[in-house]
Amino acid sequence: MRESAGRRLVVAMLFAFAAGALVHFYNPMDHFRADLRADTGGVRFTLEIAAHAVEKVCERI
Repeated sequence: MRESAGRRLVVAMLFAFAAGALVHFYNPMDHFRADLRADTGGVRFTLEIAAHAVEKVCERI
């Protein structure tokens, strides 16, 4: 069974519109970058706390 070219064009346009709407309203790369920045900042903050704790312990020795 073969579909008509018009029907395939309409389906392709609907998929293109849906993809465009998805990127417009919810850009996954921006969310991924924001999450990555937040995770990196949290790791840096945790390492600073750990380094400060090690310095305090070394001062007592």
